[in-house]
Amino acid sequence: MVWLIVCIPAIAVVMGAVMLYLAISTYDGLVSDDYYQKGLQINRSLERDERAESHGLSSLVTLDGGGGAVEILIEGDPGFVAPEIVNLRLFHATRPGLDKHIRLRRLGDGRYVAGVSKLAPGRWHVQLDADDWRLTGELTGGDGALRLPLGRAAANAQN
Repeated sequence: MVWLIVCIPAIAVVMGAVMLYLAISTYDGLVSDDYYQKGLQINRSLERDERAESHGLSSLVTLDGGGGAVEILIEGDPGFVAPEIVNLRLFHATRPGLDKHIRLRRLGDGRYVAGVSKLAPGRWHVQLDADDWRLTGELTGGDGALRLPLGRAAANAQN
């Protein structure tokens, strides 16, 4: 009976020490330090999506299978002027250390090309943006060439 009374608090102390070790030694990377500021910027992000829709933007993102190059073709309404530089952001769904930010310079006729390393397997969130608009989508990384339609091109591909 005495051992039962001694073992229960001893087990609680050992498990508390294990939990403290896990809390200190691991980093989940899920909580942002500036969550309030990010919350305030949600409306700005929605405005950028609406702006892309008002320009009638569509894009086709093509990634080489072995890594090395990414090509983007952007099309819009007749009044849309393609920017000189666009940003392609690739966010891994579960591993933020693999995220990529690529700046692409326009070659002409809405075509952009840049180098990129091979994507790790898994789900990726894609964001193509310039100063006042953005297009978003998702793709699954892995071997082989990847093609991702964004904007109106994605809507047409789904229909």
